[in-house]
Amino acid sequence: MRLLCAVVLVGSVGLYAAFAGNKKDPPKEGEKGGDQTDQLKAVKKKFNEEFEDLRKRFQNATTPAEKKGIQVEAKELAVLTAEKVLKVAETDPKSATAFDAVQFGLTGLVPLGADADKFMTIVVEHHVNNPKIKDLVLASGRAGAAAEKFLKGVADKSTDKEVKGLALYTLGSVFAELADDAQGEKETAELMAKAVEYLERAAKEAPEVKVRDGTLEKAATADIRALKRTALGQPAPEVTGTDLLGKKVKLSDYKGKVVLLDVWATWCGPCRGMIPHEREMVKRLDGKPFVLVSVSIDEKQEDVTNFQKKEPMPWVHWWEGDDGPVVKSYRVKAFPTLYLIDSKGVIRKKWVGSPKADALDKAVDEVVKETASAG
Repeated sequence: MRLLCAVVLVGSVGLYAAFAGNKKDPPKEGEKGGDQTDQLKAVKKKFNEEFEDLRKRFQNATTPAEKKGIQVEAKELAVLTAEKVLKVAETDPKSATAFDAVQFGLTGLVPLGADADKFMTIVVEHHVNNPKIKDLVLASGRAGAAAEKFLKGVADKSTDKEVKGLALYTLGSVFAELADDAQGEKETAELMAKAVEYLERAAKEAPEVKVRDGTLEKAATADIRALKRTALGQPAPEVTGTDLLGKKVKLSDYKGKVVLLDVWATWCGPCRGMIPHEREMVKRLDGKPFVLVSVSIDEKQEDVTNFQKKEPMPWVHWWEGDDGPVVKSYRVKAFPTLYLIDSKGVIRKKWVGSPKADALDKAVDEVVKETASAG
């Protein structure tokens, strides 16, 4: 998983601050005595104080190196706090306070590895029918490999139809994301098959459960369709976008050229980090059958045009906001997301997150070379 980004560091303080302000001062951390609830309050209080200090330091930081160092500190703080919260939960895993500790750990700290698995095991073994478990189900997809075991346990044990359906749906989404990161075609196909299996189960077992702006059945059906349409080797879905001059454009307008479709935003740090290399790529492939199409999901079109006044991006740009046709048709869940589409309109590669520059160049160059040789 990625380091805590600047956006999260600044924007999440309200979430964490909500745990502060207890009327009764809990015992200090490490102090003997006090029940499980007081121990949890003490850990939360210290976390809030240290996180607020990091937030202030980040706002006052003047160099990228300073900001990066604070981001690393924020990650370390979250990891260390998760360990402490877990110890509190394990003192009496059946208690309501233990569930509160797990909820804080999984939704506020996002622990990784063994700690995430231990948090989730407490829920599956002792709290699977807690009314608050729905929030954990929806947040569990961020916990990596530990989420699979947790969601299967919830789906098998929960007596709540809504929770069971959401667990199956989230499990399908987890496998879909794993398929995005798979290295080979065989592994991708196996993970895709699991994703479809769980999404189909969710649609069948809890079709009327509400999710997003519709039902679970509709959401799962749409996700399955998008999964199949955006798999490697499939024809790239046709989409109509809008360029920065307000003109309607189609992806098929570039058929005959290799297209690197890059879904990004000006507020996305990893997206911005790719720009210098993208400039080099566009310059290097000038005159070749290649086009880079960047699709902005910024809230306002002006955000993109104003950004480019300071950061030159001399290639094709579309703008569609955060819920446009590209985001929907290409199942974009994180930024940047990139699709490499060959000259015949077939999807050849996909990256979620910033690919390594050499890996990106290699993939693009191979497909461009194929096109040039065939033409």
